[in-house]
Order: sequence, then structure tokens, then C-alpha cells
Amino acid sequence: MQIDIRQASASDCNQATPLIFSSGPAAFNYIFPNPSRFLKYSFNKGQSQFGFNNHYLAILDGQVVATIACFDRHQAKIMELSCIMDMAKHLGWNFWGSAIKGLRFERIVPKPIKHSLCIAHLGVSKALQNRGIGTQLINWAIEKAKIQGYQSVSLDVAQSNPGARKLYESLGFIEHRKQKSTLPGIADHATLVLTLR
Repeated sequence: MQIDIRQASASDCNQATPLIFSSGPAAFNYIFPNPSRFLKYSFNKGQSQFGFNNHYLAILDGQVVATIACFDRHQAKIMELSCIMDMAKHLGWNFWGSAIKGLRFERIVPKPIKHSLCIAHLGVSKALQNRGIGTQLINWAIEKAKIQGYQSVSLDVAQSNPGARKLYESLGFIEHRKQKSTLPGIADHATLVLTLR
């Protein structure tokens, strides 16, 4: 099943944001009072880690069937400021609660490691899972990292998602660090790394 991969745009919001949500529903539900609404808002704004500028889409028969985000440590810091602004504008009085929860979550999923292209928000349409779409997106990101001169590709995976971890390890990713979670509804996480040079 061969897909096309393209940069997301604001017009993809309704198809892309449910897939982004599916990449980490426990985290989104923990941090945001209404994650679906916030994701749509931030995706359309374009500049945060949830924005369309940071996402690429897998297209099959003209439909968006998967999402992936790619960024490095420096880009993550820039997007974090945009995310804070999106949260403040969209959440109003709920901002502080979500901000505190976001900081707690960052202890479990830390910022990207140096000189690495980080993969995030890998979400595949439920009807098309286990058909090789995720593998194609990851391989695309690996090639992107090589072309751009990164030393590695990295990602975080919940320990409650052994199927995803098995896929990543089959592509050569190995565990770099593990983070214990004490947050309600949030599993332990591991950072996996594929060394390129």
C-alpha cells in the first residue's frame, strides 16, 4: 500500500487533528480540558508543535490517512512559546491548570535529544493500521534526517503501546532512556533512538 506524503495545511484540520489525537490520547486528555477543540485551534494557528506547519500527512486515494511531526531540540523550544500563546488565548482561565499538567508531562516525555530529528504525533487511521503506513512514514522521516545531517532519529513511546515499540525496534531503534510516570492515566515512557552516524 503506497502512500504519498505532503506538508499539512490549515485546510487539513478536520482530517488531521483526530489522527494527531490518536497518537497520544492519554496525554491529550490529561493536559487539556477539551483536547479536540484545542488541537483544532492550535493546528490552524500553525506555529506550535500541534500546528500544521509542523506536520506531514500520508495521503491514500486522496484522503488523509496518517500524520507525523518532525522537529529538533531548537525547533521544539520555538514551538513551545507558540503553544503557550495558543493555550493562553484558547483556554482562558483553564490555562494555568493545563500549563502545570504540561510541565509535569514533560518530565516523562522530555525535550528532544541534541542533534536528533524527533518524530512525534504518528497517528494512523484505525481502519488502515498494520498495513505498513506507519513504517513508510518513519522511513520517510529517517531519510529526511539523513539529508538534513542529523546524527540520529528519536521518538518517545508509551510502555502501554507494545505494538508501536515492536515496530520501532524492528526498524533499528534502541532504548536511550526510560521515564517513570506517577501521573494519573499516563504510562511510563521510553525514548528510542536510531543512530545515523
